[in-house]
Amino acid sequence: MPIEVLTTNLTAVALLLSFAGGFAWMITRFDQRLDHGLGHLETKLTSRIDGVEARLSHRIDDVEARLSHRIDDVEARLTSRIDGVEARLERVESDVTEIKVTIARWEGPSRPPLLLLE
Repeated sequence: MPIEVLTTNLTAVALLLSFAGGFAWMITRFDQRLDHGLGHLETKLTSRIDGVEARLSHRIDDVEARLSHRIDDVEARLTSRIDGVEARLERVESDVTEIKVTIARWEGPSRPPLLLLE
């Protein structure tokens, strides 16, 4: 094989290896820069998300406390109204019993059925 062909082939291989090495170095640099940039971005976003989470948690706790207070107030009012209705129903029941007794007194004792003698 002539020396020129061998030299050309070796030069082509050397050029391809140097391009591959340069490309690998360039990818490594981009990867390092990207990792550094993403790490900083991740830290920034994490702190921002933590702040939003804390604010939302605080607001949710406030809303829960207000709603619990309102529910307790409504429950107390309904309980007192139900107790009032119960007392009124007991009075109505007592009144109905008294009316029944009064009607029974007006009617008098019940008569036994008449026996017809034949």
